[in-house]
Amino acid sequence: MKNRVPEQNIKLMRLLKQAMDEDLLIPRYHPLLRTRFPDRKTYLLNCQLKTASGQLIPYNSLRKLAGMSDMAPALDRWMAGTGLQALKRMHLEQPEASIVIPQSITALHNPEYPHWIGRQRQREDLSSRGLVIAFRLSQIAKDLKRAKDCIDALHKLDIRTMIDQFTDHPAAVKILKVMNCRYIGVSSKLLNASDDIVHRIIDISHKRGVRILLPGIARPNAMNLRWSSGADLLEGPYIHPATDDTSFSFPRVID
Repeated sequence: MKNRVPEQNIKLMRLLKQAMDEDLLIPRYHPLLRTRFPDRKTYLLNCQLKTASGQLIPYNSLRKLAGMSDMAPALDRWMAGTGLQALKRMHLEQPEASIVIPQSITALHNPEYPHWIGRQRQREDLSSRGLVIAFRLSQIAKDLKRAKDCIDALHKLDIRTMIDQFTDHPAAVKILKVMNCRYIGVSSKLLNASDDIVHRIIDISHKRGVRILLPGIARPNAMNLRWSSGADLLEGPYIHPATDDTSFSFPRVID
């Protein structure tokens, strides 16, 4: 009876499969405030699923459900396709616009994935500018060789990458240096780390030309204040709620 999947999860897995088959997932675009160029459109993509009872299943739960089944590749494809279409629309208005698209460990460990994402980009007739593919630190750490092969291949296509859920673990900085990613997304724990740890992460990142995203900011005091002088992108309900489309942009501070 070990590893038995709860009945509720089985129902949600079926609902998730139906939603992907029939394109019923609801995209959610999280505006990212760029501290240097606030009027430059930048979004983090995720999605949610609405059940028959009206319950909204958030992206992190959908991601876990997909990982428990064989649906992770399908969710990756949906996220990539939706994100690329959104970026194409944004580029028509603002060529400097960007979007961060999270992908799973299944994509990271698939040697064909970089070629696939490259073909999708070409199909949408998109410049690589502004396209950022995000993988979690824990995913990368599971198999550094395969992760580096994938990330290097994406870089050769001029597609930028992000290490998400970045921590203060000693191995995290080593992984950042090896992978040569241009973005990190800070973990919730690291948001409230001590001054010396925050200063070290900022210093190492910026010396390597790495941009720092602080996600999930719900209130002004939700993070170590040292981040305020070192973060490049800010996200969360305190910054701006997630939106249904990409029409929102932060106002220019100085004309």
